[in-house]
Amino acid sequence: MKHYLGIDLGTSSLKVVVVNQWGVILNSATMSYDVHTPQDGWIEQNTAKWLNALRKALADLGRMNSQILKEISAISVTGQMHGIVPVDKDGNALHHAIIWSDRRNEEELATLKSELTNDEWVAVTGNRPNISFTLGKIMWFQKQFPDLYEKTYKFLLPKDFLRMKLTDTFETDYSDASATLLMDLPTLQWSQKIIRTFQIDETKLPKIKSSTALIGSITRKGAGVFGLTEGTPVICGCGDAQAQALGNGIINSKDWLCTIGTSGQLFVSTNEPGIVSNGTLHSFAHAAPGKWVLMGATLSAGMSFKWLAESIFTKDIEIKDLLDLASTANPGAKKLLFLPYLFGERSPYMDEKAKGTFIGFTNEHTKAEMARAVVEGVLYSLYQSFKIVENTIGYKCEHILLTGGAAQHDLWVTTAANIFNVPVVRNRNRGGGAYGAAMLAAVGNGDFNNLEEVSEGWGLHQYEKVYHPNQTLHEDYEKLFHVFATAYDSLKEIFHQLHDCEVCK
Repeated sequence: MKHYLGIDLGTSSLKVVVVNQWGVILNSATMSYDVHTPQDGWIEQNTAKWLNALRKALADLGRMNSQILKEISAISVTGQMHGIVPVDKDGNALHHAIIWSDRRNEEELATLKSELTNDEWVAVTGNRPNISFTLGKIMWFQKQFPDLYEKTYKFLLPKDFLRMKLTDTFETDYSDASATLLMDLPTLQWSQKIIRTFQIDETKLPKIKSSTALIGSITRKGAGVFGLTEGTPVICGCGDAQAQALGNGIINSKDWLCTIGTSGQLFVSTNEPGIVSNGTLHSFAHAAPGKWVLMGATLSAGMSFKWLAESIFTKDIEIKDLLDLASTANPGAKKLLFLPYLFGERSPYMDEKAKGTFIGFTNEHTKAEMARAVVEGVLYSLYQSFKIVENTIGYKCEHILLTGGAAQHDLWVTTAANIFNVPVVRNRNRGGGAYGAAMLAAVGNGDFNNLEEVSEGWGLHQYEKVYHPNQTLHEDYEKLFHVFATAYDSLKEIFHQLHDCEVCK
């Protein structure tokens, strides 16, 4: 029987799953690690901790079943997007990984915005500049560490760094490359216009391959370090948003996905590049060949709730208990609104200076209303993207699949149904992005013709439960959403003044 190993390099943990040819998860393991914040706004990770997490996770699989790592037919990797690791020719990291949430490249972001208009950026890359994207991080190395920049053989995205340690090869895939602000979205190649404008050395960029392409195999060194079998095929892989979509069967345009984890995404597959002229949504390549993605993103989704629990309320309270408390408050939280911009915001504002905000406090509000307002605020933010997607593609959503940690609590799912006003379905948890990576391994190894065949064969559209909207509640939410949607424009100048206020830093 064929077995596939999927590896997911997340922001806070690494997960591995072993899936058989019928789509059944045989074993899984997760290892956590931390982030390093050497300065305000600087967010890094030590790549050695990634590698140690992979070693430990694979060792855990081996302890559960001593034969399972020997039975792996193919491997693929997914991981957090937008980050960067400069490496030398031997694959040694020359600097800690600068990850997606890092904000140090504000000067470089200003340069990106001044050199090309938003329309020019969107016409080439499908996206307008944002503090998270990879290009600004490379430019930061160029400016701050020119010697390191010159020594760099390749700038690798996080999942590609991990895969390089298995295969000694230096590639990326279309999905991850499309989220760097360096790739020409229609042609799926590094953009010569962007490279020339910002004087990027193209030889330092990895070659771009299909997510299902066979990249190499486990080297002797990789086998010794990680306990895998030398010669096992390794498939290119994809970005974590695309892998999460694959793992939930989101390949065709009729299927919509809302993921609420640390961050939140609204993800829709399209058959051609879905360019939004003003760049309020992200346009990326899908991991599925011949497919693209329209995606809205809010940077602080589950993180907003975690922040509320740990920084505002007592650290002793469990997330589930706080969600249970939020469920005791009435829908609408007594007209208390929360703007979830704790790390700035992506869709639809692309504003790294936006700030998290509660609006409408009165003496009647309690912790329950605050907690409920956070849930509703995250979903309002994603609902903004939902509306833009519908207007862009020209047809209505039939249903939406909710996944991520939030899908495990009914409050998130029922509130999503009532705000979006469409049926929201919850799938059986299949292992998230790591499961999507295992699907890529199955196709890349030649055991399935395409990802649609894997999705069908593995039963990814067998939904666990469907939540239908309450029309009366939706109408109430629509009124509150109108206030939410106008709040940013009213507060934008204040957000920027606070951000730029040097005496307050």
